[in-house]
Amino acid sequence: MKSTAIPNIILGMFVVIAAWAWWPRTAAPRKPGSTAPAPAPLPQVARADPHAPNPKAIEPETSRHNATVALDIERALVSRDARQRETAFNYLLPELLQAEPGRVIAMLARQEPGDARDTLRTEIARAWIRRDRDAAVAWLATLSGDEQRTGAAAAIDSLAAVAPDQAISVADRFGIGRDDGSLEHLVQIWATDDLDAAERWIATQPEGAGSDPLRARIALVREQKAAARAPVVSD
Repeated sequence: MKSTAIPNIILGMFVVIAAWAWWPRTAAPRKPGSTAPAPAPLPQVARADPHAPNPKAIEPETSRHNATVALDIERALVSRDARQRETAFNYLLPELLQAEPGRVIAMLARQEPGDARDTLRTEIARAWIRRDRDAAVAWLATLSGDEQRTGAAAAIDSLAAVAPDQAISVADRFGIGRDDGSLEHLVQIWATDDLDAAERWIATQPEGAGSDPLRARIALVREQKAAARAPVVSD
């Protein structure tokens, strides 16, 4: 009985030693928290949107639209429908001036002298001077004689309501308002509405024959406002 126990013990110890020597080679333990490296992301390929508009197709469509707008404006010129004319001059004309001003100028050139041409010129001046003053002034400079004077006057009237100082600049550019007192009247109306703004502007103007009448109108408004604020003394 003792003779067989010793060899069995020796054999068991040999098996344990062999297993311990083999284990590290087959299953190395992972470090805590370690993970396998993530695979590199696949490159994304941009796909063309089949519903996106074709730039080459947009240009002819825009041109056709602008031509339709111009035709509607020309129809309104000879129409007696007040709503049609209001739509044409308040909405369609500014849209076309923004999109294709050259088409508007060509439209005016096609008009024969008369009411339609005068109306279109006036409406162009009124709308364009508010959207792009420099472009409108450049266009007015291409006109001559009465057309330039009436067009510039319409532009000044339109601009005076939103930017009186710019309206005065345009008036001086075309020599309008100095000979009939209309520029002095414009400044007086401006000072009545916003005396502080008018005074700040006149302070930047050089003294002389050009600004003295305007300065006098502002001073008159200042005195009138001061008198209105003064307390009334009763007897």
